[in-house]
Amino acid sequence: MEPRNQEKESQQIDLMELLSVMLSRFWLILFAGILVGICALIYTKATTTPMYTSTTKMYILSKNEDTAAVNSSDLALSATLANDYAQLIKDRTVMESVVSELGLSMSAEDLASRVAVTLPDAGRIVTISVSDPDPYMASKLATQVRDMAAVHIQEVMDTGAVNVVEEANIPQAQTLGSYKRNGMMGMLAGMVIAMAIIFIRYMMNDTIKRPEDVERYLGVSVLGSIPIMESDRKKSKKQK
Repeated sequence: MEPRNQEKESQQIDLMELLSVMLSRFWLILFAGILVGICALIYTKATTTPMYTSTTKMYILSKNEDTAAVNSSDLALSATLANDYAQLIKDRTVMESVVSELGLSMSAEDLASRVAVTLPDAGRIVTISVSDPDPYMASKLATQVRDMAAVHIQEVMDTGAVNVVEEANIPQAQTLGSYKRNGMMGMLAGMVIAMAIIFIRYMMNDTIKRPEDVERYLGVSVLGSIPIMESDRKKSKKQK
């Protein structure tokens, strides 16, 4: 039992020492993360086409055209069918109609990859976002997708109330989703690489630094130690 306790104790001391080494090199780890993160941002800027995202909103209500009043069952049904509406918006029929109407040189699948549909937790307002390198084209695409989707929803779901809540805007700023994601991943990768290098150097360093290391690695007791003068320590640092 005693050797096992000593082994566990030495492992705990090693972990604490490793943690201490990591903390003492924290500035280096942080610098490596920032450096790799900046490189990732530069690479993303050089290889990625700037994108602009335009957003429009629709209000969908499950109600027949000849019904003047809206009851609670209509509202509950509209909220339940919201997910179905979201799938219909990105349906191939809608995408092909948009491509045909605008005379686009892209396929329906390519257009669908640029369209994002989001829904509130319990509501009937559907948000349609479309990304494009040209901000004016992004706004035009969002408007056309919304209009074609409204017609498709009315035909498939037999609903007569698909109203525009918010017109598609002309985005002024670029969409920074890929920049933020790649920058954070680059920073994390840089910190992990720096920690791995420090860990490898720590494991390969078998020099004796403290009296406890003599007892741990050589198995002999230390009878005494000679302190290093401050002048000798500075001289040794200069030589290194």
